[in-house]
Amino acid sequence: MLVNVRFMCIDIPMNTGNGNIRIDDGATVEDVLRYATLNYGIKIPVSELKNSMLLVNSKPVSYDYVLEDSDCLSVIRPMAGG
Repeated sequence: MLVNVRFMCIDIPMNTGNGNIRIDDGATVEDVLRYATLNYGIKIPVSELKNSMLLVNSKPVSYDYVLEDSDCLSVIRPMAGG
């Protein structure tokens, strides 16, 4: 299946990890996060990405949410600063 992924993070290389990912049917959000970190050079651990706001088709989901073909996954990391 094909899932569109958008990372909205300040600490990944520009244009890294955004786009369509072909992954097995029945994959979860966590599976897509793991795939993206392994294949797109994202240095953020999956355990940390799972603490981000995760949206599928603009609706909040958990990391164990099972994706469907053509879903759009947005990963929004909290801002840090001081």
